[in-house]
Order: sequence, then C-alpha cells, then structure tokens
Amino acid sequence: MKFLAIVECPVVFPAENDRALSSKDMLPRPGVTRGLESRHVRVLDSRMTAVCLWATAEDAQRFFDGDWYGKASEIWGEDYRIRLEGIDSASAA
Repeated sequence: MKFLAIVECPVVFPAENDRALSSKDMLPRPGVTRGLESRHVRVLDSRMTAVCLWATAEDAQRFFDGDWYGKASEIWGEDYRIRLEGIDSASAA
C-alpha cells in the first residue's frame, strides 16, 4: 500500500526564522529522501501545498518525525496542516 502526505503551509524564506529554513527545505526531496516516489508542489497566494507519494507508511513517518513537527511549529506556528493517509493501488493510479 502506498502512502500519501499532503502538507499545506505559508511560504517562508530562510531569513524569516531562527532555523534559517525555507518552506521548501521542510519538504522531502525526490532522489534523496528514502521511500519518496513523487512530490508535487504548488504555490498560490503565499501558501504552498505539497503532495508527496511514499512507498510505505514507515518511510513517510520516518521523514515526518517529532523533529520535523518541532521545526514546523517553530517556522509556521499554527498556520500549517499535514494529512497522512494510506492509499490503495487503484486510487494511486
């Protein structure tokens, strides 16, 4: 079963927070992040939406761990949403 992660957040640049991370830095990187099969990003009205398809739930949970949530809270405050859910082969096609 594949796993879907959708992250919606404000667009933030490195100079805007103490961690020097941009919103894009908080997303998994294709070709680098284990288990990430695809990532699609859209920016509209100063908000970023990223749709990430993972090989397994474990891969997604490894990336979106407690450290990630701590950084997200520092960078975006309460102004972000993440949805994680399993998808079957038929809905992934």
